[in-house]
Amino acid sequence: MKIRNGFVSNSSSSSFIVIMKNGQKMTKETLLETFDVKKTSPLYGFSNDLSKWIMNNVKEMDIKGIYENYVGHLDTNLSIEEIIEEIVEDSGINKEKLKKVANKEIRYYEGSASSESGDALEYYLYEGGLNIETDSIKIESGDN
Repeated sequence: MKIRNGFVSNSSSSSFIVIMKNGQKMTKETLLETFDVKKTSPLYGFSNDLSKWIMNNVKEMDIKGIYENYVGHLDTNLSIEEIIEEIVEDSGINKEKLKKVANKEIRYYEGSASSESGDALEYYLYEGGLNIETDSIKIESGDN
């Protein structure tokens, strides 16, 4: 039996991911650059707060961490290829993306947002309010 601990999509929480395509570490500055909001914009405060919230609420995951999240335990007898196959089977995450995580070509961060915390930024992510893709980063929130 498989117990799913990863991407949650029930009535009170939803997962989100951040992928750094170039393999660089995610920073508040890279998030702000992705949002492309000038410091003079009335939305800069929101973008800055959202960047901080994301930085504080995601965890970088390697291929084994992603496997544990979706399958519930780590089977140390499995090869990386077998781990990837099980993740794809259990979660539907793109196989090529997982291979890139395993080869450290991209960095994969995962977090969850709740509708019950009372935090407006978290609720925004919960509702699927942030889905961005550039040449260097991809952010998906909500049920994607």
